[in-house]
Amino acid sequence: MYQADFMEEKNGKRRKLIGKIILADFLEYRLAKFIAFISEVERQPLYKNLIREGIIIRTPLSESKILKDDSIASSGVIAKIEKGSDFYICYTNEESSIEYIVDEEKLRGIINDVKLTEDEKRNIRRLLHKLRRINTRNLITHEILKGMVEYQRDFFESNSEPEDELELKLKPLRRAELARTLSNTECKESNHSFVIDISRISRVMQGISIITPKGNEVPLNSFFPARRDIVKRHIKVILTEEKEDIRNGRVKKPYTDEELKRKLKDEDGLSITRREVAYCRKDLGILPYSKRVNGYGDPPLLANFSKIFPFTVASVKNNAPTCPGVYELRLAEDRVEYPSGYSQTIYIGSAKNLRKRLLDHLSPSSKNGYIKRFVSEKSCVFRYLQVHRGWWREENRFYNLFISTFGDSPVCNHVTPKASEDKD
Repeated sequence: MYQADFMEEKNGKRRKLIGKIILADFLEYRLAKFIAFISEVERQPLYKNLIREGIIIRTPLSESKILKDDSIASSGVIAKIEKGSDFYICYTNEESSIEYIVDEEKLRGIINDVKLTEDEKRNIRRLLHKLRRINTRNLITHEILKGMVEYQRDFFESNSEPEDELELKLKPLRRAELARTLSNTECKESNHSFVIDISRISRVMQGISIITPKGNEVPLNSFFPARRDIVKRHIKVILTEEKEDIRNGRVKKPYTDEELKRKLKDEDGLSITRREVAYCRKDLGILPYSKRVNGYGDPPLLANFSKIFPFTVASVKNNAPTCPGVYELRLAEDRVEYPSGYSQTIYIGSAKNLRKRLLDHLSPSSKNGYIKRFVSEKSCVFRYLQVHRGWWREENRFYNLFISTFGDSPVCNHVTPKASEDKD
């Protein structure tokens, strides 16, 4: 008897563990795969029968809308945040905004029907299990979006400001902090039967973007900046002003890292060491103070390039948007010697879909052998600039600027960019 109880408990724990693994994998589905999964489930005759009999009720999530403008929907954009009397989450696809409610009384009635075979009952349980997984993913995503919008309300409220000033409105937000907040408030109030933890938040967020009230596509990861990310944004603003002040004669020379450290403390209330300043500046791709007067680092800074990300498949999928823009490939540590100086930049390009283009460079079938060689031999990074119109012109501008500064094109640019929209 004891042995039988022990084995039953052991099997129960194993089933529970397998269920967690299946859910974890399901939460990582790309948006297109998730939508396809739902479509496949809803095509099943069994699902249609249960819907018709009222055992399953398909209903929209509370406090959500469906976006009517299909022009901004893409494979990675899950929703647009719209502002009215309050903020609304407008999903780009219906599948991400649904929840399945089960009428338990009617379900018990059909399960207890003696006419049903064991296989038919088993198929019903399998279908309900799939619907529970869909519910869990949609509810977790919805709670994350609501929590993120509420926490970063200052950012979304200030949608009329310039983008570089807007980024300064973001607050440091850790996944652990959001998970704790959601688990202690939203989920308990909603009586959800699942837990939102750090792991599930990270899995759901992979490769997902939203459209801000300003109309810009932003990866969801960007709304969870670490304290160091906040420091980088303030450094970017200070050095943007530095370039303008040097041009107008208000400042004679660029700021040293020690001077940046003092300005961050005095003007922004950010206490940081000089070494951390140097790390943040380097991570932004900004040259040391002695090389910034005429260096290439300033124009991209003024153009509000993104921060630097590792140039790997996983990093591109998680951080690069699907919108048009200009991108830059760089060496993470080393520099390339050009006729007029050294630079970490190895390639400047543009694309209608930044994520797709960057992934093309990393694919085995990539036609640019120079990039393939650098990626295989060196640690490389990328950054991008969203340009919704005329991205090919911006590429030419930065390409020509690089040549005028360093005396040659980036080492992996073996063809001059075409000044036309159909180039990519």
